[in-house]
Amino acid sequence: MATIYAIRSVDRTLQKQIRQQTKRVAAPEWTKALAERADTRLEHRVIVGTAVVTVSNQNVRIQAAGKGRALKGGLQPKRDYNAVEFGANTGKLTYQRRSRNGGTHRVTRVINTQLKPHAGKRGYVFWPTAREMVPRMGRLWVQTTVRTIANALEGKQE
Repeated sequence: MATIYAIRSVDRTLQKQIRQQTKRVAAPEWTKALAERADTRLEHRVIVGTAVVTVSNQNVRIQAAGKGRALKGGLQPKRDYNAVEFGANTGKLTYQRRSRNGGTHRVTRVINTQLKPHAGKRGYVFWPTAREMVPRMGRLWVQTTVRTIANALEGKQE
């Protein structure tokens, strides 16, 4: 709360500097931390490729899979991120289909083999990284605020 009150009390140009400097440092760190945890190309495309850090006067917001176009196969990161982050139950799907000659036969398909096993609420990439990075982002935001205000009081410009 002290950081929020400090940011509110300074000039708008200093507020802007705090936001810019925090984002400049936080965005690459967030992307790097996600990339270190991501194992598959799908995780890199859906989660790491869409990672975003937004800084306001009230908070630092970290996101992934909230933006981006559909991938080549049709997967939309905004809609289908949960299967990539939390995994899926693999199994066999059996159904009847009609053949070209008019008869029917049973077909068995193995589904969701490209996804990791279901991980429950823990997740594989985003949530473990967020648990690790949220305290770091908070410390970075406080340090940037204090440094920017101190430099302004001393008359230094960054």
